[in-house]
Amino acid sequence: MRIFAISIVLASALTLTGCSHPSRIKQLGTGDQVQLTSERETDNRMSDWNLTSSDAELYIGDLGAEQLYASAYASNQIKSLAAENKKQALLPNGFPLIQAFPSPGIVPKKGGYVENVIETAKSYLGTPYVYGSDRLDPQSFDCSDFTRWVYLTALGMDLPWDAKNQAAYVEALSKRKYTDLKQAKRGDLLFFTNFMGNRPSDYANLDPSQKPISHMGIYLGDGKIIHSASKKTGGVRIDHMFFKHLQYRFVLGGSVLD
Repeated sequence: MRIFAISIVLASALTLTGCSHPSRIKQLGTGDQVQLTSERETDNRMSDWNLTSSDAELYIGDLGAEQLYASAYASNQIKSLAAENKKQALLPNGFPLIQAFPSPGIVPKKGGYVENVIETAKSYLGTPYVYGSDRLDPQSFDCSDFTRWVYLTALGMDLPWDAKNQAAYVEALSKRKYTDLKQAKRGDLLFFTNFMGNRPSDYANLDPSQKPISHMGIYLGDGKIIHSASKKTGGVRIDHMFFKHLQYRFVLGGSVLD
């Protein structure tokens, strides 16, 4: 009788809290369950003010990182080549704006290239963060090195080498770009300004000149992003964005596949 009474109490509690309905995971197929599990938020470090407030790498992002690997000689040489063609558009760093496409021999997974990108991105979870990381070595990443390497290895698409220039690429060439985070779709590139705090008011009333793009990541859907933010937050990780500083910092998003 005691067990029966306990069962009734538990059933009543579940009904009152709305848990009597099947959970989202139970409603999904086996493959989707695995996907949900593997795309859960890594931990709460990106929301921990005690950590983020003293994390210098969050404040700077990848601003200036391109200066570490683009020599003056290479930059000037490419600028000269581009100048020969007056119709050639240039990225902010002076490199030619050249659209990249998936390599013809790559087979889309689950019916779309987006899943090639997501699977590759998740394979690098936990990879250490290094500001200005070596663009030819996947042993470490900063935010833009991570996104570039994912698209390069997943689809053979060679995107620009830093967040500011990848944003310019999306602005110029994407058929689907937006400034409302709610329009984001799985596999999109998302761009953010400098970290300045955890509150919406920290980013309110800023004009565009006060919101340089310094961070980026890949949208997973369901309000989550995979990105590489800093050493203290653990390198490549998954985070929820809404009602957190990533939402308040959002500047631009778009697809490089549509």
